[in-house]
Amino acid sequence: MTPFFVRAALPGDAAALEILHNGIYDEGRWFVGDGPPTADALRSRLRLLNPERSLYLVAAGGEGLWGWLELHRLTPQRLSHVAVLTLAVGRAYRRRGVAGALLQSAYPWAAEVGVLKVQLSVRSRNVAARRLYEREGFV
Repeated sequence: MTPFFVRAALPGDAAALEILHNGIYDEGRWFVGDGPPTADALRSRLRLLNPERSLYLVAAGGEGLWGWLELHRLTPQRLSHVAVLTLAVGRAYRRRGVAGALLQSAYPWAAEVGVLKVQLSVRSRNVAARRLYEREGFV
């Protein structure tokens, strides 16, 4: 199995992130949004990222990106201890520990900036994701 590593996403990852997003949206099973963001939108988001408010990680292996994680703290100051999670792994890289590694890499940031609660949405039929979140202590 090809090894992978987790690192902060960079604006230069935008094209590879667009490909990853497109693949997951094309499955038509996981995301409910209107569609994947463009490379330009992703590049802009990564350039403007405030590291006190948001975290964007990627799992990279071989010559591409395998998955990503986003945590965004809620805006009202009295809710800044809450962050919303988005986590996705490309179909070819699932069941290899990628999602767990992304989560484990996000916890230090959450502790550093004062995030005490992470909110997420997961489809009921996404059994693998639900099991992962349960193993990680999510309720």
